[in-house]
Amino acid sequence: MAEYTYEIELEPQYRDLDPNGHVNQAVYAGYCEQARTKYWEEIIGQRHDRAELVMVRSEMKFSAEIRLGETVTVRQRIDALGDTSIPIDYEVLVNGETAATGSVVLLSYDRDVREPVTIPDKWRTTIVEYEGHEI
Repeated sequence: MAEYTYEIELEPQYRDLDPNGHVNQAVYAGYCEQARTKYWEEIIGQRHDRAELVMVRSEMKFSAEIRLGETVTVRQRIDALGDTSIPIDYEVLVNGETAATGSVVLLSYDRDVREPVTIPDKWRTTIVEYEGHEI
């Protein structure tokens, strides 16, 4: 498996906390979404909301809690590309230690006909070049 190639740092907000005083599990997915959105804008060069992608799978495994005032790093990588699918792996770190790992699968999607379409060549080329290995 390839190394994580992209990362962002986040500061948990008070609104992220649940009654136990740690970041709610649903917020971890939001942190990954922030990384994915920034990747798409910075690397692909397209706003994520204009990219015509739909999520068809999401999973997260939790291993540590995150509390207010801690530094969160979200790492991301794309190890493979299908004809229409883009699987993305994540690692969420708190103070340098793994707090969660997860993945999503996105489909390149035509909103007008509401069906998957082949990943655009520009996306494929840019992802392969950025990730630094053949996908």
